Amino acid sequence: MHSHRKLWSIFGPVILAFVLVIILFSLPIKNHHTTATEKQAAVSLSPIVFKNQSIKQQALSDKQTKFVPFFGSSELRRMDRFHPSVMAARYHNYTPFLFGSRGTQSLPQFFNINSMENQLTDQKAVYIISPQWFTKQGVLPPAFKYYNGSYANLTWLQKANPNSPYDRYTARRLITLIGKDGTVGADARKIAMGKSLNSWDRLVIKTRLGMLKHEDALFSEFQLNRNYQRYILPNIKKLPNKYHYNTLYKKAVAVGKHNTTNNQFNVKNSFYTKRIKPHLKDVKDSQKYMNYTKSPEYGDLQVVLNEFRNTNTNVLFVIPPVNAKWEKYTGLDMQMYYRTVDKIKFQLHEQGFNNVLDLSHDGGKQSFMEDTIHIGWAGWVKFDKVSNAFISHRQPAPHYHLNDKFLQPDWTNLNPTPANLTSFKEQQLNR
Repeated sequence: MHSHRKLWSIFGPVILAFVLVIILFSLPIKNHHTTATEKQAAVSLSPIVFKNQSIKQQALSDKQTKFVPFFGSSELRRMDRFHPSVMAARYHNYTPFLFGSRGTQSLPQFFNINSMENQLTDQKAVYIISPQWFTKQGVLPPAFKYYNGSYANLTWLQKANPNSPYDRYTARRLITLIGKDGTVGADARKIAMGKSLNSWDRLVIKTRLGMLKHEDALFSEFQLNRNYQRYILPNIKKLPNKYHYNTLYKKAVAVGKHNTTNNQFNVKNSFYTKRIKPHLKDVKDSQKYMNYTKSPEYGDLQVVLNEFRNTNTNVLFVIPPVNAKWEKYTGLDMQMYYRTVDKIKFQLHEQGFNNVLDLSHDGGKQSFMEDTIHIGWAGWVKFDKVSNAFISHRQPAPHYHLNDKFLQPDWTNLNPTPANLTSFKEQQLNR
């Protein structure tokens, strides 16, 4: 009898915990979030919101509060009074739902978008493409893993088609970034080889997705920050009552000048003091050999475009600039930079993605950049003018015509000179 009690004292808590988990994840899912939670999540930029599904799916299905997805990366965190979320709260009839932080490049965004297919169908979206994403390696494995979890991977695997060149490409990239072990890695290997998942594979995916869905519904609200109260509400009061573009632009220039007084780069004073000044000598000519023209990121962008085609999402693409004074100091080859922009725009335009705001030549304008690579103040005002016109006015229906040649090394490694782009079009796209 004593031995039974001893065994229970050791294993009893484990058994009880296991039973409680089973009961918890067997309960019906109460998947409703308040409007206040939706608005909090829309500017949270939390990796939890990015990875999971319940809040973002509900918000983008909300007919009363019109949420519009804004996909990007670290620039979305620059929440001054002219940030699109603040401008929309003050002047527009929609609310941007922000998806982006440092490292959320095309492939993390693909899995994010894939988890919202129903909500994006026949809707509008804004997608910021930063040329700095297009490095030799593309998205780094730690960043990918941080923003992309099992829930998104399994959601994609459940629908993955081994006959699709886009899904085989995605499977190969997934293996490269997370490895070939575990359920996701093993199933991705099958898709990459053109093999279908068997009934056991699908049962495992379905079971794990059921548990992850419960977990998401139960815990998704617990890690939201207070960006809405901290940045959005106070900044709304700093804007004029009525929208007037020229007035706002001049105001943004003045605010930018006031906040960029202690450095030669016209970046925000606090950014210069904390991030640049301690390393000023070290960064001289540090970007001299950077090259964005050859990168797996072009293939990753292509699977994003294919997802937008599948959902018939009407998308405004925005290409931001770099700070002109910073690029001169660090030696960034701007001819290379502009060739990168041309390559991105070629990939978009050749497939029917014709709504493109190219800001790449605006990096030298007063108060356009908040720091070295992120727009702010006047840049946000121009961004908002174009994005609001796109969202608020009726747009022609998109007519996309994708070509999987953009997945291949002939494209991702192409040096984008005008002659090379013309040759690629004639030899590859027009076959």
